[in-house]
Amino acid sequence: MQEEAKYTSDNLPAAFWDEYPENKDENADLAAINAILEESTPDERAETYKGQGNDALKRGLQLKKKFYLREAVDLYTKGLGMGSSLPELLSMLHSNRAQAHLLLENYRNALEDSQEAMKLNSANLKGYYRGARAALKLGECELAAQICSNGLTIDGSATELQQLQSQAESQLQAAAAAKQREAARAMAERAPAKKLASELLRRQYQVGRPQMSVGDHKPYVDEDGVVHWPLLLLYPESMQMDAVEDASEQDTLADQLDIMFSPQAPPLKWDRDHEYTRDSVEVYYLSHAAEALPLADLAEALHSGWPKSKDQEAMPSPYGKHAAKWVRVHEEHSLQDVLRELGHVIPGVPVFFIVASGTRYRDAFLSQDRSIS
Repeated sequence: MQEEAKYTSDNLPAAFWDEYPENKDENADLAAINAILEESTPDERAETYKGQGNDALKRGLQLKKKFYLREAVDLYTKGLGMGSSLPELLSMLHSNRAQAHLLLENYRNALEDSQEAMKLNSANLKGYYRGARAALKLGECELAAQICSNGLTIDGSATELQQLQSQAESQLQAAAAAKQREAARAMAERAPAKKLASELLRRQYQVGRPQMSVGDHKPYVDEDGVVHWPLLLLYPESMQMDAVEDASEQDTLADQLDIMFSPQAPPLKWDRDHEYTRDSVEVYYLSHAAEALPLADLAEALHSGWPKSKDQEAMPSPYGKHAAKWVRVHEEHSLQDVLRELGHVIPGVPVFFIVASGTRYRDAFLSQDRSIS
């Protein structure tokens, strides 16, 4: 069995030295290389580095050592830096360096070198082959297919390009099929939300971007076709709130208030003067509190989350035709009637503000540059 050759700085060709040995001045190989480089033209120097790079590349393949592959990249790079004016030579340096990058799994560098090789010499088939391989490794199947197609216009019988083109097109077809399946799945998942959004708009509800929420609760339509809403009842004087997770559109706010302020209900802890009683509370909403969402955005909001936009953080305007204003709720009206009033845009979920009549805070609250209806 033949013993594998052992390479040292004493017997390794000078072109492949990792570092100079102590006796470098006595090495005839190095002296010859330096003499050639000093006396040669830029094109000849580039050609010399190309040959050395090819030798390093072959040695890296034979010995399966990445050191020689990196050395090949370095030598090709030096060749490109010699200032050669020969496009075909520069193209080969780029395509050969692309091959070294492929073996080192530097796929982006390999693709860039291949593209430069094709640009310098459109007949360099190795540039097309290596570019297509790199593009496939990067998952850029469409680019790989295009590179193969361009190469096959030069040589339609190039078997390697034909195989790579077939591989790229197969992956493109698989990706398209997967995308189509995902679109169908997403559509099926969103169908209930789209149906609900369509029903809300059909009933003339206007829903805008949310300012608050009641946990994960959203409106829904029951088996009898009645819409149910989560509600937020805010006490601006104390910054406290009550949440109603499920309120029928056929209910009235009076029904909710009767429960909240019944004789059996505990008093509000923060209401030390007992000003908030069933007979004293008044309920308001802020008109034009948001901008009504179109069907697509509303459906997406009901499905997963509220859509983002540049005006998401926009505050209600106090001016103009759609100026925000406090509107007192007629408690005996159904929730449906209240929510469908002109200018009542539901900010995600219906939000109502409760104040006590005859108090200084109530007057101050309603005078905050908002009109009263």
